[in-house]
Amino acid sequence: MDCTIGFGGHSESIIKKLNTEGLLIGLDLDPYALNKTKKKLSQFNKNISLHNCCYSVFPQILEKLGISKIDGFLFDFGISSYQIDSGPRGFSYMRNAPLDMRFNNQDSKLKTAENIINSISESELSAALKNYGDLREHSRISKCIITARNNNNINTTFELKEAIRNALPYENIKKISVVFQVVRILVNNEINTIKNTLKKTIGHLKIGGRIAIISFHSIEDRIVKHFFKDQIIYKNSSYEIEYEDIGTKIKVLTKKPLIESKENLKKNPRSRSAKLRVAERMK
Repeated sequence: MDCTIGFGGHSESIIKKLNTEGLLIGLDLDPYALNKTKKKLSQFNKNISLHNCCYSVFPQILEKLGISKIDGFLFDFGISSYQIDSGPRGFSYMRNAPLDMRFNNQDSKLKTAENIINSISESELSAALKNYGDLREHSRISKCIITARNNNNINTTFELKEAIRNALPYENIKKISVVFQVVRILVNNEINTIKNTLKKTIGHLKIGGRIAIISFHSIEDRIVKHFFKDQIIYKNSSYEIEYEDIGTKIKVLTKKPLIESKENLKKNPRSRSAKLRVAERMK
């Protein structure tokens, strides 16, 4: 199961290794990406089952397919270059666009970045920038964003960028990028979704089955690291235990996370922060 199949880059490699009895199950929130992937993978004439949904509901998808346990999970928590570069989605500070940032922008029930930025309290925003972005200037940045929105609603990426710039002594692109990333995490409830999904994975993995996770954010990688090592999920950075599984056992196959090669970084510099960790269920 490729739980974040996107445009099928990873699954194209996986499906080549499946025999005629193998089944590739792909999940993604983005209907546009899923449609493109369906066309791409159809050429292989293999068993494929694609679903437009969040990876957190994978147990329901397996139940629907009549499958209790699978041989492998793949998660890629990164955002695709298409989503970053797609102006109307509002993920990037480099393009002036409406503040959306929803992975599934066709779901009108989901709050957009505009909704959140114009309603969140200063203390909540400050805490998010501190916990998810490790920003020392979290208080100053949140104050400047709230001040800007009190004058006029913040509706576009450039308006948000300008509010952030007012909190910094000079235009710090890296910190502006981190703030945008934190807002995206809030919009899509990414950290809680990762935690809640990881808790369910091992119970649906066969003995000898493997789970591979690619993360791009230090918080995501920390969650995966501790879950693989001790089957523990912490509430926050103070290491209060939120969840502990003492019934199953998984073996970490990557002592250190695997990172992209220098050669491939030249082709795809956006993969510079990607970390891959892999584990195997033992019992």
